[in-house]
Amino acid sequence: MASEIAAAPVAALPKRKRIAGVIVTGHAFQHMYADGFLVLLPSIYDAFGLSGVSAGVLSAVRQGSAGLLTMGGGFVVDMFSGRRGLLLSGSLFLMGFGYLLVGAAPNYAFLLLALTLGSATGSFWHPVGLGLLSMTFPANRAFVMSLHRSAGSLGETVTPLFVGLVLAVITWREVLLGGFVLMTVVSIVLYVVLARLGLQQASTATRGVRQQLGELGHLLRTETALRPLLLVSGLRGMADRAFIFFLPLFIAEGLREMDGDVTTARIAFVVGYHLVVFSVLGIFVPPVLGALADRIGRKPVMIGVLIGSMVPLGLLSVYPSVGVGFTVLIALLGMFRFAVANLTQAGALDLAEGKHLEGSMVGLLWGNNALFGSLSPVIAGILVDQLSGGNAFAVIFPYSLAMNVLALVAAFWLPSMGGRRARPAASS
Repeated sequence: MASEIAAAPVAALPKRKRIAGVIVTGHAFQHMYADGFLVLLPSIYDAFGLSGVSAGVLSAVRQGSAGLLTMGGGFVVDMFSGRRGLLLSGSLFLMGFGYLLVGAAPNYAFLLLALTLGSATGSFWHPVGLGLLSMTFPANRAFVMSLHRSAGSLGETVTPLFVGLVLAVITWREVLLGGFVLMTVVSIVLYVVLARLGLQQASTATRGVRQQLGELGHLLRTETALRPLLLVSGLRGMADRAFIFFLPLFIAEGLREMDGDVTTARIAFVVGYHLVVFSVLGIFVPPVLGALADRIGRKPVMIGVLIGSMVPLGLLSVYPSVGVGFTVLIALLGMFRFAVANLTQAGALDLAEGKHLEGSMVGLLWGNNALFGSLSPVIAGILVDQLSGGNAFAVIFPYSLAMNVLALVAAFWLPSMGGRRARPAASS
Protein backbone atom coordinates (compact mmCIF):
# COMPACT_ATOMS: atom_id res chain seq x y z
CA MET A 1 0.00 0.00 0.00
CA ALA A 2 1.37 3.41 -0.91
CA SER A 3 0.82 6.75 0.73
CA GLU A 4 1.24 10.35 -0.31
CA ILE A 5 3.67 12.82 1.20
CA ALA A 6 4.69 16.30 0.23
CA ALA A 7 7.29 16.07 -2.48
CA ALA A 8 8.38 19.67 -2.30
CA PRO A 9 8.79 21.74 0.84
CA VAL A 10 5.53 23.27 1.92
CA ALA A 11 7.42 26.54 2.30
CA ALA A 12 7.31 26.65 -1.51
CA LEU A 13 3.54 27.15 -1.56
CA PRO A 14 2.94 30.40 -3.46
CA LYS A 15 0.59 31.85 -0.84
CA ARG A 16 2.03 30.28 2.28
CA LYS A 17 1.57 33.36 4.49
CA ARG A 18 -2.09 33.65 3.57
CA ILE A 19 -2.64 29.94 4.12
CA ALA A 20 -0.93 30.21 7.50
CA GLY A 21 -3.15 33.18 8.36
CA VAL A 22 -6.28 31.17 7.54
CA ILE A 23 -5.10 28.24 9.66
CA VAL A 24 -4.24 30.47 12.61
CA THR A 25 -7.64 32.21 12.34
CA GLY A 26 -9.46 28.90 12.05
CA HIS A 27 -7.83 27.74 15.26
CA ALA A 28 -9.73 30.46 17.14
CA PHE A 29 -13.00 28.80 16.09
CA GLN A 30 -11.62 25.34 16.86
CA HIS A 31 -11.03 26.40 20.48
CA MET A 32 -14.44 27.96 21.07
CA TYR A 33 -15.62 24.72 22.64
CA ALA A 34 -12.55 24.27 24.83
CA ASP A 35 -13.48 26.79 27.54
CA GLY A 36 -16.97 27.59 26.29
CA PHE A 37 -18.01 24.08 27.32
CA LEU A 38 -16.59 24.70 30.79
CA VAL A 39 -19.04 27.57 31.31
CA LEU A 40 -21.81 25.04 30.68
CA LEU A 41 -20.26 22.55 33.09
CA PRO A 42 -22.01 23.71 36.31
CA SER A 43 -25.37 23.45 34.51
CA ILE A 44 -24.48 19.99 33.16
CA TYR A 45 -23.20 18.99 36.62
CA ASP A 46 -26.58 19.86 38.13
CA ALA A 47 -28.67 18.48 35.24
CA PHE A 48 -27.10 15.02 35.43
CA GLY A 49 -26.47 14.99 39.20
CA LEU A 50 -22.73 14.40 38.83
CA SER A 51 -20.13 13.74 41.53
CA GLY A 52 -16.50 14.81 41.53
CA VAL A 53 -15.43 11.52 39.94
CA SER A 54 -18.18 11.41 37.29
CA ALA A 55 -17.36 15.01 36.38
CA GLY A 56 -13.69 14.07 36.17
CA VAL A 57 -14.60 11.24 33.79
CA LEU A 58 -16.08 13.86 31.44
CA SER A 59 -12.71 15.56 31.27
CA ALA A 60 -10.93 12.22 30.92
CA VAL A 61 -13.15 11.39 27.94
CA ARG A 62 -12.49 14.77 26.34
CA GLN A 63 -8.75 14.50 26.80
CA GLY A 64 -8.38 10.79 26.10
CA SER A 65 -10.46 10.64 22.94
CA ALA A 66 -8.81 13.78 21.58
CA GLY A 67 -5.32 12.46 22.17
CA LEU A 68 -5.93 8.97 20.83
CA LEU A 69 -7.44 10.15 17.56
CA THR A 70 -4.74 12.77 17.14
CA MET A 71 -2.04 10.17 17.72
CA GLY A 72 -3.36 7.90 14.97
CA GLY A 73 -4.53 10.82 12.88
CA GLY A 74 -1.08 12.38 12.81
CA PHE A 75 0.25 9.35 10.95
CA VAL A 76 -2.65 9.51 8.49
CA VAL A 77 -2.06 13.22 7.92
CA ASP A 78 1.53 12.53 6.90
CA MET A 79 0.24 9.94 4.42
CA PHE A 80 -2.44 12.16 2.86
CA SER A 81 -0.87 15.60 3.03
CA GLY A 82 -2.61 16.70 -0.18
CA ARG A 83 -6.00 16.65 1.58
CA ARG A 84 -5.24 19.15 4.34
CA GLY A 85 -8.08 21.55 3.48
CA LEU A 86 -10.68 18.81 3.67
CA LEU A 87 -9.21 17.46 6.91
CA LEU A 88 -9.23 20.88 8.57
CA SER A 89 -12.78 21.81 7.55
CA GLY A 90 -14.09 18.32 8.31
CA SER A 91 -12.57 18.51 11.78
CA LEU A 92 -14.54 21.67 12.61
CA PHE A 93 -17.82 20.35 11.22
CA LEU A 94 -17.67 17.02 13.05
CA MET A 95 -16.65 18.74 16.29
CA GLY A 96 -19.74 20.94 16.10
CA PHE A 97 -21.90 17.91 15.34
CA GLY A 98 -20.50 16.00 18.31
CA TYR A 99 -21.28 18.83 20.70
CA LEU A 100 -24.73 19.14 19.15
CA LEU A 101 -25.28 15.54 20.30
CA VAL A 102 -23.99 16.53 23.75
CA GLY A 103 -26.79 19.08 23.86
CA ALA A 104 -29.30 16.35 22.97
CA ALA A 105 -27.96 13.82 25.49
CA PRO A 106 -30.79 12.15 27.49
CA ASN A 107 -28.46 10.41 29.95
CA TYR A 108 -24.87 10.24 31.19
CA ALA A 109 -23.80 7.37 28.90
CA PHE A 110 -25.00 9.21 25.78
CA LEU A 111 -23.29 12.34 27.08
CA LEU A 112 -19.96 10.52 27.25
CA LEU A 113 -20.32 9.07 23.74
CA ALA A 114 -21.24 12.43 22.23
CA LEU A 115 -18.41 14.16 24.07
CA THR A 116 -16.03 11.54 22.69
CA LEU A 117 -17.09 12.35 19.12
CA GLY A 118 -16.88 16.12 19.56
CA SER A 119 -13.52 16.09 21.31
CA ALA A 120 -11.85 13.49 19.10
CA THR A 121 -12.81 15.03 15.76
CA GLY A 122 -12.00 18.55 16.92
CA SER A 123 -8.52 17.52 18.00
CA PHE A 124 -7.75 16.25 14.49
CA TRP A 125 -7.15 19.91 13.59
CA HIS A 126 -3.81 19.94 15.38
CA PRO A 127 -1.66 17.43 13.47
CA VAL A 128 -2.89 18.95 10.21
CA GLY A 129 -2.52 22.62 11.10
CA LEU A 130 0.59 22.41 13.26
CA GLY A 131 2.37 20.10 10.84
CA LEU A 132 1.71 22.48 7.97
CA LEU A 133 2.85 25.54 9.93
CA SER A 134 5.99 23.74 11.09
CA MET A 135 7.03 22.84 7.54
CA THR A 136 6.16 26.30 6.25
CA PHE A 137 8.11 28.36 8.80
CA PRO A 138 10.93 26.14 10.17
CA ALA A 139 13.16 29.04 11.23
CA ASN A 140 10.41 30.56 13.39
CA ARG A 141 8.75 27.37 14.53
CA ALA A 142 8.14 28.24 18.21
CA PHE A 143 6.87 31.71 17.29
CA VAL A 144 4.39 30.35 14.73
CA MET A 145 3.28 27.61 17.16
CA SER A 146 2.64 30.37 19.69
CA LEU A 147 0.65 32.48 17.21
CA HIS A 148 -1.49 29.45 16.43
CA ARG A 149 -2.01 28.88 20.15
CA SER A 150 -2.77 32.57 20.75
CA ALA A 151 -5.57 32.40 18.20
CA GLY A 152 -6.96 29.49 20.19
CA SER A 153 -6.69 31.60 23.33
CA LEU A 154 -8.63 34.34 21.58
CA GLY A 155 -11.46 31.88 20.95
CA GLU A 156 -11.26 30.81 24.57
CA THR A 157 -11.38 34.44 25.68
CA VAL A 158 -14.42 35.56 23.70
CA THR A 159 -16.56 32.43 23.97
CA PRO A 160 -16.85 31.94 27.76
CA LEU A 161 -18.10 35.47 28.40
CA PHE A 162 -20.57 35.24 25.52
CA VAL A 163 -21.85 31.87 26.70
CA GLY A 164 -22.16 33.16 30.25
CA LEU A 165 -24.32 36.03 29.01
CA VAL A 166 -26.61 34.01 26.72
CA LEU A 167 -27.25 31.42 29.44
CA ALA A 168 -29.37 34.10 31.08
CA VAL A 169 -31.91 33.75 28.25
CA ILE A 170 -31.46 30.27 26.73
CA THR A 171 -30.56 26.80 28.04
CA TRP A 172 -27.18 25.09 27.81
CA ARG A 173 -28.63 22.67 25.26
CA GLU A 174 -29.70 25.55 23.01
CA VAL A 175 -26.21 27.06 23.26
CA LEU A 176 -24.76 23.87 21.75
CA LEU A 177 -27.34 23.92 18.95
CA GLY A 178 -26.26 27.45 18.04
CA GLY A 179 -22.63 26.37 18.13
CA PHE A 180 -23.30 23.66 15.56
CA VAL A 181 -24.85 26.15 13.14
CA LEU A 182 -21.81 28.41 13.48
CA MET A 183 -19.31 25.56 12.99
CA THR A 184 -21.12 24.39 9.86
CA VAL A 185 -20.80 27.82 8.27
CA VAL A 186 -17.16 28.23 9.33
CA SER A 187 -16.15 24.79 8.03
CA ILE A 188 -17.64 25.49 4.58
CA VAL A 189 -15.96 28.90 4.34
CA LEU A 190 -12.64 27.43 5.48
CA TYR A 191 -12.70 24.70 2.83
CA VAL A 192 -13.53 27.12 0.02
CA VAL A 193 -10.87 29.66 1.04
CA LEU A 194 -8.09 27.08 1.39
CA ALA A 195 -9.01 25.53 -1.96
CA ARG A 196 -8.79 28.93 -3.65
CA LEU A 197 -5.39 29.54 -2.06
CA GLY A 198 -4.10 26.33 -3.66
CA LEU A 199 -3.59 24.20 -0.56
CA GLN A 200 -5.43 21.22 -2.06
CA GLN A 201 -3.15 21.21 -5.08
CA ALA A 202 0.12 20.81 -3.16
CA SER A 203 2.44 18.47 -5.04
CA THR A 204 2.79 14.95 -3.66
CA ALA A 205 5.03 11.93 -4.02
CA THR A 206 4.57 8.31 -3.05
CA ARG A 207 5.98 6.60 0.03
CA GLY A 208 4.91 3.21 1.36
CA VAL A 209 3.36 2.68 4.77
CA ARG A 210 6.30 0.43 5.73
CA GLN A 211 8.75 3.22 4.97
CA GLN A 212 6.59 5.69 6.89
CA LEU A 213 6.57 3.40 9.94
CA GLY A 214 10.29 2.80 9.59
CA GLU A 215 11.06 6.52 9.63
CA LEU A 216 8.91 7.03 12.72
CA GLY A 217 10.44 4.05 14.52
CA HIS A 218 13.96 5.25 13.76
CA LEU A 219 13.13 8.68 15.18
CA LEU A 220 11.73 7.17 18.38
CA ARG A 221 14.84 5.01 18.85
CA THR A 222 17.51 7.59 18.12
CA GLU A 223 16.24 10.91 19.49
CA THR A 224 17.14 10.87 23.19
CA ALA A 225 15.51 14.27 23.74
CA LEU A 226 12.08 12.86 22.97
CA ARG A 227 11.55 10.96 26.24
CA PRO A 228 12.11 13.86 28.66
CA LEU A 229 10.18 16.12 26.29
CA LEU A 230 7.16 13.80 26.46
CA LEU A 231 7.47 13.61 30.25
CA VAL A 232 7.54 17.39 30.66
CA SER A 233 4.56 17.77 28.35
CA GLY A 234 2.58 15.04 30.12
CA LEU A 235 3.18 16.27 33.67
CA ARG A 236 2.45 19.88 32.78
CA GLY A 237 -0.70 18.65 31.03
CA MET A 238 -1.78 16.87 34.21
CA ALA A 239 -1.56 20.16 36.09
CA ASP A 240 -3.47 22.07 33.43
CA ARG A 241 -6.23 19.52 32.76
CA ALA A 242 -7.28 19.15 36.40
CA PHE A 243 -7.01 22.88 37.06
CA ILE A 244 -9.05 24.16 34.13
CA PHE A 245 -11.74 21.49 34.39
CA PHE A 246 -12.49 21.90 38.09
CA LEU A 247 -11.97 25.67 38.22
CA PRO A 248 -15.61 26.40 37.19
CA LEU A 249 -16.87 24.02 39.87
CA PHE A 250 -14.63 25.65 42.49
CA ILE A 251 -16.00 29.08 41.55
CA ALA A 252 -19.60 27.84 41.55
CA GLU A 253 -19.19 26.28 44.99
CA GLY A 254 -17.50 29.42 46.31
CA LEU A 255 -20.37 31.61 45.10
CA ARG A 256 -22.93 29.29 46.69
CA GLU A 257 -21.06 29.49 50.00
CA MET A 258 -21.24 33.30 49.86
CA ASP A 259 -24.86 33.44 48.67
CA GLY A 260 -27.15 30.44 48.95
CA ASP A 261 -29.62 32.05 46.54
CA VAL A 262 -27.13 32.74 43.74
CA THR A 263 -28.66 32.07 40.31
CA THR A 264 -27.35 29.78 37.59
CA ALA A 265 -27.00 32.79 35.29
CA ARG A 266 -24.88 34.60 37.89
CA ILE A 267 -22.63 31.56 38.32
CA ALA A 268 -22.24 31.21 34.54
CA PHE A 269 -21.29 34.87 34.19
CA VAL A 270 -18.67 34.77 36.96
CA VAL A 271 -17.23 31.51 35.63
CA GLY A 272 -17.13 32.94 32.11
CA TYR A 273 -15.48 36.12 33.35
CA HIS A 274 -12.71 34.19 35.10
CA LEU A 275 -12.12 31.98 32.08
CA VAL A 276 -11.73 35.15 30.03
CA VAL A 277 -9.26 36.52 32.59
CA PHE A 278 -7.43 33.20 32.51
CA SER A 279 -7.09 33.33 28.72
CA VAL A 280 -6.56 36.98 27.81
CA LEU A 281 -2.86 37.35 28.71
CA GLY A 282 -2.26 34.01 27.01
CA ILE A 283 -3.04 35.71 23.71
CA PHE A 284 -0.12 38.13 23.93
CA VAL A 285 2.63 36.60 26.09
CA PRO A 286 3.27 33.17 24.44
CA PRO A 287 4.30 34.62 21.03
CA VAL A 288 6.95 36.69 22.82
CA LEU A 289 8.17 33.58 24.64
CA GLY A 290 8.08 31.62 21.39
CA ALA A 291 10.21 34.21 19.60
CA LEU A 292 12.65 34.13 22.52
CA ALA A 293 12.80 30.31 22.35
CA ASP A 294 13.59 30.50 18.62
CA ARG A 295 16.56 32.68 19.53
CA ILE A 296 17.99 31.14 22.73
CA GLY A 297 16.51 27.63 22.70
CA ARG A 298 13.49 25.77 24.11
CA LYS A 299 14.89 24.58 27.45
CA PRO A 300 15.69 27.85 29.29
CA VAL A 301 12.36 29.42 28.32
CA MET A 302 10.49 26.28 29.34
CA ILE A 303 12.16 26.20 32.75
CA GLY A 304 11.40 29.89 33.28
CA VAL A 305 7.73 29.37 32.43
CA LEU A 306 7.41 26.42 34.83
CA ILE A 307 9.00 28.42 37.65
CA GLY A 308 6.78 31.41 36.85
CA SER A 309 3.66 29.22 37.03
CA MET A 310 4.56 27.99 40.50
CA VAL A 311 4.13 31.43 42.09
CA PRO A 312 0.37 31.93 41.47
CA LEU A 313 -0.31 28.22 42.03
CA GLY A 314 1.45 28.40 45.39
CA LEU A 315 -0.53 31.47 46.46
CA LEU A 316 -3.81 29.90 45.31
CA SER A 317 -2.97 26.82 47.37
CA VAL A 318 -2.62 28.98 50.49
CA TYR A 319 -5.48 31.44 49.80
CA PRO A 320 -8.20 29.55 47.85
CA SER A 321 -10.99 32.13 48.01
CA VAL A 322 -13.01 33.80 45.23
CA GLY A 323 -12.31 37.53 45.23
CA VAL A 324 -10.16 40.24 43.66
CA GLY A 325 -6.87 38.61 44.65
CA PHE A 326 -8.10 35.30 43.24
CA THR A 327 -8.89 36.95 39.91
CA VAL A 328 -5.43 38.56 39.72
CA LEU A 329 -3.71 35.23 40.40
CA ILE A 330 -5.83 33.50 37.76
CA ALA A 331 -4.75 36.15 35.23
CA LEU A 332 -1.06 35.70 36.11
CA LEU A 333 -1.31 31.92 35.83
CA GLY A 334 -3.10 32.19 32.49
CA MET A 335 -0.20 34.20 31.11
CA PHE A 336 1.88 30.98 31.07
CA ARG A 337 -0.94 28.51 30.48
CA PHE A 338 -0.01 27.24 27.00
CA ALA A 339 3.60 28.39 26.80
CA VAL A 340 5.00 24.98 27.75
CA ALA A 341 2.73 23.24 25.23
CA ASN A 342 3.94 25.57 22.48
CA LEU A 343 7.57 24.87 23.33
CA THR A 344 7.18 21.09 23.59
CA GLN A 345 5.38 21.09 20.23
CA ALA A 346 8.16 23.15 18.68
CA GLY A 347 10.77 20.85 20.22
CA ALA A 348 9.04 17.73 18.90
CA LEU A 349 8.77 19.26 15.44
CA ASP A 350 12.46 20.22 15.58
CA LEU A 351 13.18 16.51 15.85
CA ALA A 352 10.90 15.68 12.91
CA GLU A 353 12.29 18.33 10.57
CA GLY A 354 12.98 17.06 7.06
CA LYS A 355 11.55 13.60 7.76
CA HIS A 356 7.92 14.22 6.66
CA LEU A 357 6.77 13.16 10.14
CA GLU A 358 5.34 16.46 11.36
CA GLY A 359 1.79 15.15 11.76
CA SER A 360 3.04 11.96 13.39
CA MET A 361 5.06 13.91 15.96
CA VAL A 362 2.13 16.15 16.85
CA GLY A 363 -0.01 13.03 17.15
CA LEU A 364 2.56 11.34 19.38
CA LEU A 365 2.72 14.40 21.62
CA TRP A 366 -1.07 14.59 21.90
CA GLY A 367 -1.37 10.87 22.52
CA ASN A 368 1.18 11.18 25.31
CA ASN A 369 -0.72 14.13 26.77
CA ALA A 370 -3.95 12.14 26.56
CA LEU A 371 -2.42 9.35 28.62
CA PHE A 372 -1.33 11.76 31.34
CA GLY A 373 -4.15 14.30 31.04
CA SER A 374 -7.07 11.87 31.00
CA LEU A 375 -5.98 10.35 34.32
CA SER A 376 -5.45 13.68 36.03
CA PRO A 377 -9.07 14.91 36.39
CA VAL A 378 -10.15 11.50 37.68
CA ILE A 379 -7.41 11.59 40.31
CA ALA A 380 -8.41 15.13 41.25
CA GLY A 381 -12.08 14.08 41.31
CA ILE A 382 -11.27 11.29 43.76
CA LEU A 383 -9.48 13.80 45.99
CA VAL A 384 -12.50 16.13 45.81
CA ASP A 385 -14.91 13.37 46.82
CA GLN A 386 -12.68 12.32 49.73
CA LEU A 387 -12.56 15.81 51.23
CA SER A 388 -15.28 17.28 53.41
CA GLY A 389 -15.82 20.71 54.87
CA GLY A 390 -15.35 23.95 52.97
CA ASN A 391 -14.89 24.04 49.22
CA ALA A 392 -13.44 20.61 48.41
CA PHE A 393 -12.65 21.72 44.86
CA ALA A 394 -9.81 23.85 46.30
CA VAL A 395 -7.66 20.70 46.22
CA ILE A 396 -6.95 21.42 42.54
CA PHE A 397 -4.51 24.19 43.49
CA PRO A 398 -1.95 22.17 45.50
CA TYR A 399 -2.48 19.22 43.16
CA SER A 400 -1.66 21.32 40.09
CA LEU A 401 1.31 22.85 41.90
CA ALA A 402 2.73 19.38 42.63
CA MET A 403 2.40 18.31 38.97
CA ASN A 404 4.07 21.54 37.86
CA VAL A 405 7.02 20.91 40.19
CA LEU A 406 7.47 17.41 38.74
CA ALA A 407 7.41 18.86 35.22
CA LEU A 408 10.10 21.36 36.23
CA VAL A 409 12.33 18.56 37.54
CA ALA A 410 11.89 16.66 34.25
CA ALA A 411 12.70 19.80 32.23
CA PHE A 412 16.21 19.93 33.67
CA TRP A 413 16.93 16.62 31.91
CA LEU A 414 16.24 18.11 28.49
CA PRO A 415 19.20 18.74 26.18
CA SER A 416 19.56 22.08 24.42
CA MET A 417 16.98 22.34 21.64
CA GLY A 418 16.07 24.94 19.03
CA GLY A 419 17.71 28.32 18.91
CA ARG A 420 18.58 30.46 15.93
CA ARG A 421 20.00 28.53 13.02
CA ALA A 422 20.98 29.60 9.52
CA ARG A 423 18.34 28.56 7.02
CA PRO A 424 17.70 29.19 3.38
CA ALA A 425 15.18 31.93 2.81
CA ALA A 426 11.75 30.70 1.75
CA SER A 427 9.62 32.46 -0.79
CA SER A 428 6.57 34.30 0.41
